[in-house]
Amino acid sequence: MPDIRSADVMRASGTFAIAEGVFLVLGGAMLVVAPFASVVLLTQFTGAFLLLAGIVGTIRAAGSPSGQHGSGAGIFGPIIAAIAGLILLLDPTLSAAFLAKVLGAILLITGAMQIAAACGMRGRDQWTLMLAGGIVTLLLGLVVFMMPGVAILVFAVFTGVQLLFLGIMMIRGGREIRRVAPRG
Repeated sequence: MPDIRSADVMRASGTFAIAEGVFLVLGGAMLVVAPFASVVLLTQFTGAFLLLAGIVGTIRAAGSPSGQHGSGAGIFGPIIAAIAGLILLLDPTLSAAFLAKVLGAILLITGAMQIAAACGMRGRDQWTLMLAGGIVTLLLGLVVFMMPGVAILVFAVFTGVQLLFLGIMMIRGGREIRRVAPRG
């Protein structure tokens, strides 16, 4: 005789998977249809959460005895989080462009390091693959660094498409789970 509780759990997990899929599809559609507005909205949400976490963390760190957290240095992390959240809230567009520039700089440095590593392993197996990867990473970093708006647009649209596909898969999987679970 089948266990009714396990069937209920399976049906509930299928329902949650469907709900998650719907949210992913909505978020993906939002990123594809209005990528810049979506990135600004996500930046504002992130800023609000960082500000709230920073305020709560500062209050907790200030209220706790300094003997528990060492020398009182535990208050600086929440203060920095609150400041970062405030900056994200004050100018989300500039913040998103700045983060794209930081990503571009990281890609430039990574590409240069890959090229240097490839030059160091010249003559060995797959050094040309390492060199090609470094050149591509360097060029991508240059594009992202020089045109952060285009990079934000491309990242948002690609992420939106991925979320759409993932959401559809979650909805289909949730429906299958609900179909397999017998009704109690």
